[in-house]
Amino acid sequence: MDDRKKRIEEFERDRQESRSFLDTLLENFGENLYARTKDIALPEHQVNFDDIIQYNIYLKDIAETNISIGKVEEKNRRFKELEETVESKEQEEKERSKELAVIYRSLGKALLENSAYNDFTSLFKEQADALASKQESLDSRIRELENKDGGNVFTWIGKSAQGLVLRSFLSKTQESQEQLYHNIGERYSDRDPVSGDDEIATLRCEIDRMRGISRIAQEELSVLKDEKRMISASFGIDGTPQKQIQNLKNHISHVRDNLRNLYKNFGAQAAGIMDADLQSERKYFIDTIVTVEDGEIIGRAVKLNQSIAECEKAISKLKASLAIDEEKSKIEKLRRAIDDKKSRIEELERAIIDLEDSVSDSETFITELQKQL
Repeated sequence: MDDRKKRIEEFERDRQESRSFLDTLLENFGENLYARTKDIALPEHQVNFDDIIQYNIYLKDIAETNISIGKVEEKNRRFKELEETVESKEQEEKERSKELAVIYRSLGKALLENSAYNDFTSLFKEQADALASKQESLDSRIRELENKDGGNVFTWIGKSAQGLVLRSFLSKTQESQEQLYHNIGERYSDRDPVSGDDEIATLRCEIDRMRGISRIAQEELSVLKDEKRMISASFGIDGTPQKQIQNLKNHISHVRDNLRNLYKNFGAQAAGIMDADLQSERKYFIDTIVTVEDGEIIGRAVKLNQSIAECEKAISKLKASLAIDEEKSKIEKLRRAIDDKKSRIEELERAIIDLEDSVSDSETFITELQKQL
């Protein structure tokens, strides 16, 4: 590789390093200077001070966006809390329903067994007696089958299969009986409560107590679900919480980029390394906020800027030198091509002369032959 190209690469690295240091220095310096403008009144007509106004707009935008992020995060936290609470309360309600079903069955059975309530249970007596009779019959047949001895393996297999069928029928009968008890107890519990201290009155009190708890729980669940639906609907409009937060963070990132540009430009103006000329009013304003302690920062900025300029100048010279050599090489190639083409032209011209001589000889020969005609 040409040594000049290596030197260009070195100068490029030095320039990039100096540029990075200078940008960081100017950004920090500019940010510090903007912070000082909060306590200083701007000139009345605010000539060339739009950047300071924009600086305050950006800060307000970032603050408001952070508040928005907090609100979304709080809304998302509340939504998850509601999900857990609703799930927990629904599970409690399921367990309560199971407990209530047990009490309904106990109440129904107690009503059937108490003749004092025959007026109410008479509608269910026939079905209850039929199920009790069927259950007794199945129990009896299963006992007989279990007590039956003897027989070969086929007899044993048949006995086992018959036992499975009978137990299946018994299980279904018991389920029907339990469901009947449940229906009787539930229907009776819907009637007006009566006073008393027997088992039925105790069961009624327990049912009423659990129903009261359930009503309160359902009302609470309804409120919680409504709130959950409202939050979920808002997520549907604006996107998922994660998407909302990411969009807001992206917005803050964009605003911070704009702020960094403001900081860098203001720092460059204060350090006196801006390319554009500043209005006198702007210069005077900067002088009022720059302190003696800033002299070191300004000196470093000037040196870094000078270093960048020197690197760029050296790179420009080296690139020009390389370009000149490339053009010279190009000229040499073109000249060689020209000489080659000239040589070919001379060869072609000699060939043309030879061909013309041949044509002339042929014409002379034709003339001599014509004389013989």
